[in-house]
Amino acid sequence: MSLQADIHKVLDQLSNNEGDTLDIDDSWIEEAGEAFKDALRRQFAKREDEDFRLRMSNIGKPLCQLQMAKSGAKKERKDYNFIMRMLHGDAVECIMDVILKIAKANITGSKDKVVLELEGTTVKGEDDVEIDNKVYDIKSCSPFAFERKWKMGLPALKANDDFGYVGQLVGYSEAKSKKAGGWIVVCKSTGQVLVMDAAFSKDEKDTVLQDMQMKATALKDDWSFDRGFEPVDDFFNKKYTGSKKLPASCNWCDFKKSCWPKAKLLPQPMSKAKEPKKNWYVQYEGMEL
Repeated sequence: MSLQADIHKVLDQLSNNEGDTLDIDDSWIEEAGEAFKDALRRQFAKREDEDFRLRMSNIGKPLCQLQMAKSGAKKERKDYNFIMRMLHGDAVECIMDVILKIAKANITGSKDKVVLELEGTTVKGEDDVEIDNKVYDIKSCSPFAFERKWKMGLPALKANDDFGYVGQLVGYSEAKSKKAGGWIVVCKSTGQVLVMDAAFSKDEKDTVLQDMQMKATALKDDWSFDRGFEPVDDFFNKKYTGSKKLPASCNWCDFKKSCWPKAKLLPQPMSKAKEPKKNWYVQYEGMEL
């Protein structure tokens, strides 16, 4: 069976009160509990400001975002529920670690600290898990992302990779001289699990590595800032509203207010909803902001 099928089988048995039919070592549960306690301590501790550096977790992000971070641009204040999203991700990772062991996955490595050298720039990170000598990342996501991105496979992820997941996984695999296995993805709301294979061709992997090298060089040599995105036309029910909004990639960026100082969060024109969807606009109903 496939890794995904093995995971689903274990979850099916656990969901139907058949845990006594499974080989579950209590030490696995203890290890997961300790790992989550460490995550709680890390997330709750005050983090001192650190000098910017490239890491596996950020090297896949847009260059303009990395340039903003390096420049010390002001970050937006996080939403109050940000910490809950982070802790949810930590919990999912700890739970999946146990599930993989119960499913008898051939775990050949876990939480390995890695180093990737990019012609003068050292990029460090820690992977999630290695199965059958392939590197996997464990991710949690919203139902929307689960259906519209992860279920659609690698092409959909590559087309909408605002968080740099592709670069992160390729970086881990290159640093470890191992193949990229893919992503083990858990929907936060439904609990559904899928395993998306990272079937990179050599050319695709080389392209990602070249992009990472470009970013490392740009940051090391202080290339001039280049905002990598432009506003997009806003439509409601396929009708142009006369407005321009920030693209989706900018919505997730911590520096959008620094990068787009005139942008305003406003309700979508033409919407008759009681609480219309809000977007970040730079042009609103024909007027520049």
